[in-house]
Amino acid sequence: MRTLVRQTVERLDQYFEALKQKRSLEVSVYQLMGGAVDEGWARWPDKPWVLVGTQDQLLSRALNRGYAMSRFEWPVHFGLLNNDCRWVIDEVQLMGPGLWATAQLDWMRQKRFPCVKPCRTTWMSATVGPGFLATTDRTRDGFGVMSAIALPIDSDPHPEMKLRRAAKRTVEWFTNGNDVASEVKQKHQRGTLSLVVCNTVDTARKVFSALPDSQPKVLLTSRFRRQDRDEHERRLLEFEAKRRAEERKRDSEGRLEDRGKPIPDDDGLVCVSTQVVEAGVDISAYQLWSELAPWPSVIQRLGRLNRDGRNNEAKAWFWETPERDGGKKAQERIGPYDAEDVERAKKLLDALILLSDKPFAEAIKDLEQQHAGDAEKALQPKLAPMPRALDVHGLFSTERDVHGGFTDVSAYVRGTGPDADLTVFWRDWRGTAPPRGDDLDGPPLDVQNEGCAVPFFHLRDALKARRAVARTWNDEDDAWEHVAPRDLCPGMVIMLHRDVGGYDARLGWTGEKDDVLGDVPRVGRGRALRDDERTEAGYWASLDTHLADARSEAGRLCAALGLDDEDQMFPRIRTAIIEGAALHDLGKAHPQWQQALPAVSALPGGPWAKCPRVLAVDVRAGDAESVRAEVSKRLDGALALPDETRRPGREERVRLRWAVAEKLKRQTIEGLKGIGGVRWAGHVPFRPRMRHEAASALAMWRRYREGGAPYPALAVYLAAAHHGKVRTVLRATTDRGDDVFGVHRDSDALDLSAGRWPLDFSVAKDGAEGEWRENGFVLTGHGWTGLVADLLGPWRADDETEVGVLPQREPRRLGPFVLAYLEALVRVADWRASERPSASIKPEEVSRGR
Repeated sequence: MRTLVRQTVERLDQYFEALKQKRSLEVSVYQLMGGAVDEGWARWPDKPWVLVGTQDQLLSRALNRGYAMSRFEWPVHFGLLNNDCRWVIDEVQLMGPGLWATAQLDWMRQKRFPCVKPCRTTWMSATVGPGFLATTDRTRDGFGVMSAIALPIDSDPHPEMKLRRAAKRTVEWFTNGNDVASEVKQKHQRGTLSLVVCNTVDTARKVFSALPDSQPKVLLTSRFRRQDRDEHERRLLEFEAKRRAEERKRDSEGRLEDRGKPIPDDDGLVCVSTQVVEAGVDISAYQLWSELAPWPSVIQRLGRLNRDGRNNEAKAWFWETPERDGGKKAQERIGPYDAEDVERAKKLLDALILLSDKPFAEAIKDLEQQHAGDAEKALQPKLAPMPRALDVHGLFSTERDVHGGFTDVSAYVRGTGPDADLTVFWRDWRGTAPPRGDDLDGPPLDVQNEGCAVPFFHLRDALKARRAVARTWNDEDDAWEHVAPRDLCPGMVIMLHRDVGGYDARLGWTGEKDDVLGDVPRVGRGRALRDDERTEAGYWASLDTHLADARSEAGRLCAALGLDDEDQMFPRIRTAIIEGAALHDLGKAHPQWQQALPAVSALPGGPWAKCPRVLAVDVRAGDAESVRAEVSKRLDGALALPDETRRPGREERVRLRWAVAEKLKRQTIEGLKGIGGVRWAGHVPFRPRMRHEAASALAMWRRYREGGAPYPALAVYLAAAHHGKVRTVLRATTDRGDDVFGVHRDSDALDLSAGRWPLDFSVAKDGAEGEWRENGFVLTGHGWTGLVADLLGPWRADDETEVGVLPQREPRRLGPFVLAYLEALVRVADWRASERPSASIKPEEVSRGR
């Protein structure tokens, strides 16, 4: 699927560039797959874009459990992918449980949890019927039968289409599956592509390794880091481009008799692959060897042979996986597949071999008529767990559960079979356990380039076999914590020490201890609850300025999206978005937060909402002045900040600090570490030890509760949720428990130029406030969970229960998709306001006295 994603992205880029030249319409294309995650699309909900991704990455995000990303960003993707989208589902025969999940999500978006902007789904398949759409939920609500769009391929007059319809593919059995490499070596023809498709990564690696190194060859599996996988794919696609260029040359010269022949003076290429090549990869092999697989996979693999119809001598050989020795119990699995599916495919392949002297399309049509029962069963998707409304409603919360983990959605995404992936990367550190907190000075994880997809069962077994340790990031403890092999599950991002091994650049993930990466960086930090990274914008901006900018950006977003307060289903959402954005950072006026900012005492005005990044250099006390001078020479425009004293162990050190506009590159920081007397250098994260958005919510709630606030209660929630860290609960984060996300309960009010905003902690209580009277218990106040419950609404359509926090005239019962979408819009308004402030002060302006 990854190769298909890249090919699709490349072609869409070409198409949209041509469209831009002709019609001035700009459409961006982004890719989303394990090891290559481009998040830029989330910043543009008001622009047209195309997002091409694998089912793991897209479905996990549509279920609010995005793989290989911070949980604080989950709601943004959850909201945007379930509103104002057109989902196009291709290669459905490979999706397993994910196919049923797409059907259920489509039903929920249209019926159970309606979207604020339409979100529809198109399924594309040449093999799978529409039976998966007839789920109980869809059938009950009239969505069980969908209209099909018939494409007139058979009557397409284009010459290339005629060639493809007439393409022949002779099929035979190959009886010695243990000698595939020798057979390929003997029959491969120079100047052509020979394709070998295996059912497992292990088999593909063995075949690849058995081929001589003198033969140009490439291995394609999903178990590579991006830079290695890119190199392998590049070689395959370059050969395909060369082959097509030769075919175009023959056409232009009128040499039709040479169509499909080998490229002259070329060694050709042997590609050994797993199922990744099935998913519509646009290559045309001269010969094919394939392990027997379920029928839909057989059809897809044959589709890579003579794809362009120019080589009617094309031939395919299939071999069976040897059955396990001993035992009378019927074999349930053959490789990664159900034995029943493979046996049915064997019967159909026997029939196809007898028909394969005909054009392939004609042979398949005849086979489906002669063996209609088996063909229909072979193409029917298997029943699998699917998300219901209760499940998706529950997935709205991104808080950890009582065991410190999160709901595992892998059963809905790809299933819990042995091939379900997690992402692995490697780091280096001294000692048994990695450092914690501020001592984590390595570079942040670059999942796009460093991550390697690994079946979680394979990693579990490898860790058990050599008693190695896997670690995952705990964003509340600011540390890499040990995760037991039994607790591994799909979607996790796992760090291994480099000495654990398991990876080879030529073969990908091997799990072997001796396969150790060479250049591995030191361990660094992940994103943490106490971080306030978006505050570090590289400049100072006043709170008044930033809030006004966010209001303006929110207004522009609403206008571009056509959102207004008159929507009958979702009233006053425009006001909620704009006012939520206009007050989202209100809590930054808290004295504790302001005092944590660097160097604001030297600036006029305030309170402040943004600040530069801080570079710190730890030195021995006696070297402070010489190091200060050397560093200052290397940092043009940096503003010197007051020193700090540090005592790590017995040595007294001084921490020199500078405010800088841009985050320094790794090479620059390594250069600073090489200065004589320097003990450590790096960026120090801004940590005010409180979540300012919690303070914003407490202040906004007070004004709302007193009456007369120009915003609905929804705006209070949207302001609280604008970093994805304060959402469905208001809780204490200190050991004493006398705070709300670090905001102490003795806090009085926030002072802004527009006046004072007292804080109201009553909403942070569990349950509700009230008193007993003659007629029973009378509510006088509601907890935060009650507010969220009213905004979210129940999961059942016939449930009219309400907590009673919100009046009828306000936005309520929005459902998980809409509420997350509105969260995303406020966050986007904040991001844009931060990227283009209307007024700011940069460090160099202060350091140079401007």
